[in-house]
Amino acid sequence: MGCGGSKSTDTVSNGKSKEKEEDYLQEPENDPVDLEDIVVGYPPPKPNSSRKEHIFTEKDKEAGDSRAKQIKVEDYPSLDDLARALTEGLKNDVQKVRAIFTWIGLQGSNGSGSKDKNNNNQDSMSPQAVVQKVIQRKLSFNFLFTSLCRAAKIPCVLIRGLGKSVSYEVGDQDVDRLNNSWTAVYVSGGWRFVFPLWAFSAVVGHSKGTWTLVETQGKGTREKEEASSGRTISHINEYYFLTEPDEFIYCCYPNDSKWQLLAKPFTKQDFTEIAYCRQRYFQNHHRITTPAKCFYQSANGVCDVGIKRLGKEDCVYTYELYFNHEQSKATLPAEIQLEKYVAILNEGKSVRFRVRFPSEGIYKLLIYGDDSLLCEFKIQCDEDVDNVKPFPCNPESGFGPSTTTEEAGLKAKSHQSGVISIKKTRNVNIRFNVTKNVLVQTVLLQNNVAQETLSQYVNHKVKNQELDINVDLPQQGEYALQINTKDKESGGSFTNACNYLLTAENMNRKQRNYENALEKKIRKNLQECTNSGKLEELQKALDDFDKVDLEDKGDRQRAVERITFLRLRKELKDAIARRHGEKLEEAIENAKQSKYEENLQNKIREAEELLAQLRRLNRFAHEVLKMQQPTISEIHNYRHPKPLAYEIMKATYILLGEEEGRVEEWEQIQALMRKQGKEGLLRRVRLFDTVDVTENMVNSAAQLLRDYDEERVRASSAGLATFYKWATNVIDEVMNASDESPTESKTSEPAPKKKK
Repeated sequence: MGCGGSKSTDTVSNGKSKEKEEDYLQEPENDPVDLEDIVVGYPPPKPNSSRKEHIFTEKDKEAGDSRAKQIKVEDYPSLDDLARALTEGLKNDVQKVRAIFTWIGLQGSNGSGSKDKNNNNQDSMSPQAVVQKVIQRKLSFNFLFTSLCRAAKIPCVLIRGLGKSVSYEVGDQDVDRLNNSWTAVYVSGGWRFVFPLWAFSAVVGHSKGTWTLVETQGKGTREKEEASSGRTISHINEYYFLTEPDEFIYCCYPNDSKWQLLAKPFTKQDFTEIAYCRQRYFQNHHRITTPAKCFYQSANGVCDVGIKRLGKEDCVYTYELYFNHEQSKATLPAEIQLEKYVAILNEGKSVRFRVRFPSEGIYKLLIYGDDSLLCEFKIQCDEDVDNVKPFPCNPESGFGPSTTTEEAGLKAKSHQSGVISIKKTRNVNIRFNVTKNVLVQTVLLQNNVAQETLSQYVNHKVKNQELDINVDLPQQGEYALQINTKDKESGGSFTNACNYLLTAENMNRKQRNYENALEKKIRKNLQECTNSGKLEELQKALDDFDKVDLEDKGDRQRAVERITFLRLRKELKDAIARRHGEKLEEAIENAKQSKYEENLQNKIREAEELLAQLRRLNRFAHEVLKMQQPTISEIHNYRHPKPLAYEIMKATYILLGEEEGRVEEWEQIQALMRKQGKEGLLRRVRLFDTVDVTENMVNSAAQLLRDYDEERVRASSAGLATFYKWATNVIDEVMNASDESPTESKTSEPAPKKKK
């Protein structure tokens, strides 16, 4: 918008602080040269049926801009001559207006007004003299633009009203001081807005010095702004050329409501209260989902502001929170560091900024989309906020599934909203589809409880590409669940994928002095199942306990801890039994992140050793799997193979599980090599596991290969060398494993807590 935000630095003039500073984006109320606001006979103002993109094409832009760049101000003695040079031969009025618009913008950025400024013989109304006066702020941009349009026979009116420029602060109720003026041109059968001053100038770095930045991206700060009138820069801002009426009204309010060009005009009160939205808000198609007002009032120390982007494109929303140290009745206590007081709540395509206020006062929330300022809101908190606490954490990606979640390999299946309310039942189950080869980490946070203590109340498992997370909160309050992932192949550290804000209410059980017979039986059963260590029976006993809503006297917590331990142990046992690399990785990771790592140490070690072996086998198979089919065909096509070829391939098939009697003849080996699909050689190598390899198989294969070495084999055939290396690696692996003393892996049971 003309009130700032541009990073162009073409022509700069420094403003200086004054008691009543000049608004460099405010046109003078009257020009020294008379110009009628409107000419009799112009078409009446009315809403348009088409939008800018329908009447202004890229060809129109190129034609107008090309003409503007060819015209030098000093070559034309009058505005009529200049207008004729700018527009003659162009195909339509849009191109003509564009040429005039761009030419004026180029005069400011090129500094044309500095030429011959002391030429006393110059006509005071020559184009060069007028441009100098405009740049020196002795004439308005409106005067030059309107004069050229009218000279080119294009209807152009001067509109007076209110404009939210540099001197405007979000939430201001006194807007009468914002007098300004702009234009409208009649092209393609309708009136269109052009605001020359805001299109060709911007002010950056302006500040009244009344705001202190207190939080940005979850991090607390105290950065007090210094008062500054900023600096004015010259540039060309396309937004203020043929601006849409339904967007223009957010920043400019005409004295004559007919020149809003809206079917349903705004009132002055509407203009005062409407949200303060910047041009990127409209250009990138954002919409405020809470009331589209610039001023909000907190309720119980909390305020929500919602926004979303229309269409399919995603947006990364960020924020800044400011405190007004002049308007606020109270000062912000020095001991309060505002961090984690703003949460980003993801709700599908929408985002909600939930702001909590630890102190009374006047605040300002700035919302950015992909690093561009979109809108600002003034928020007043004038209530008791003693009980307002920060969020447990404030992740950059916010709470709830987002594009970050999917990029991290997870897709929400059960909970799409970032806030989960848990009432009475302490448990919540959250599920995701796993779309990438990742490991998962879950972390539970709370402001008053250590993370290590809370680790026992959250567990997860991945099965059949589905992530299942169970959270069992120990008491009521607010918690944050962080879900992190990392790639299994590349390793590295975990990165945040998704977060949920968990609010647990009404969890306190009514204490009673008695329990009926059924309730006593259920409690006793829970205690017995906890000691027995049978997972399914214990889970059922816990479910029965929760159904009757019994008070937790420690029994329930012990049962939850026991279930967590039993699940982790079972996950390790199952992964070891299946000899599956991914399952082993997940089971090991989950066990190590739990409080039971020490109790499960033996099982963890067994799983890690097996995982290491499986990785070695995969490494052994790697070279074989890289072989091209022509190489295998070459070996297969040997009609009279050397003993070396026969014995290597016979050893390979013996290790793959073929009986010796089925590989006695070369023709038998050739037949096996011709098989495809599940029986194909490469597939069998890829799925190979030493678990089914017997001592006799290893001895037979080793006997066949004893007279060879890799160098000799490679000299004969690179393909045979690959199989030779695989077979010898497998033989060494099995023999080394058999040399180790077999010991039964046991887990140390965590000691049950005794009831007091």
